[in-house]
Amino acid sequence: MFNDKRRVLLYAVLPSCFTLILISLYFSGIELLQGITSPATQREFGLLENAQNLLLILCVLLCWRTSRSEACNHWKWFWRMGSFACLLLFMEEIDWGDHYWSALTGTQRPSGEYFNIHNQGNITRWLKKLVDGGSVVLFILIPLAGKRLPAKVQQLVPDLHSALTLLCGLLTSKLAHALEDAGMDNNGSLLNNISEFRETFTYWVGLLYLWEVAQRRKNAVQKTAAPDKG
Repeated sequence: MFNDKRRVLLYAVLPSCFTLILISLYFSGIELLQGITSPATQREFGLLENAQNLLLILCVLLCWRTSRSEACNHWKWFWRMGSFACLLLFMEEIDWGDHYWSALTGTQRPSGEYFNIHNQGNITRWLKKLVDGGSVVLFILIPLAGKRLPAKVQQLVPDLHSALTLLCGLLTSKLAHALEDAGMDNNGSLLNNISEFRETFTYWVGLLYLWEVAQRRKNAVQKTAAPDKG
């Protein structure tokens, strides 16, 4: 089932190694190393948050670039909408630039007040449930039933190796929570936000999904454009 070594590396090994390194730094007890993962003053400026931002930017660029090479108008709009959706996610992740503005001006938003949408009220809690449930359906159940689905939607079916990404994300998140509960030394910047480690896997698998679909569309376009030798 998971005999593609290249995809195992991309979907499981690389994101796990990267996140485990960040977890090690955060719980190292060394202030400098903790700050690399998530600074005590503003976690948004750490490597953990910025890695997520980079993944979303790559999603935006991938969707937009693929839309330009599409011959089918329906697919063009699919990629354009994907690019726009990823851009919105990116803007939400950086609080629409609010924490950069706060750093530049020296101002600080009152405790409990947020500039973005997903931190308002109970939205975050419901979003996590929606993402968790949707991820299981999209990246596990649908790939398992992929061959039974209509041929027209086959190109949109995620690779089953995505299940490895979700599993690794869950295990590393459990590890981070266990270390926090055990009182391992950290700077407290991720208090009540230790799930950020798992969120990295969500964006990682999202990028790989878009990349897989883009490759399928590229192959389909090339096959259509190829001259008939018969």
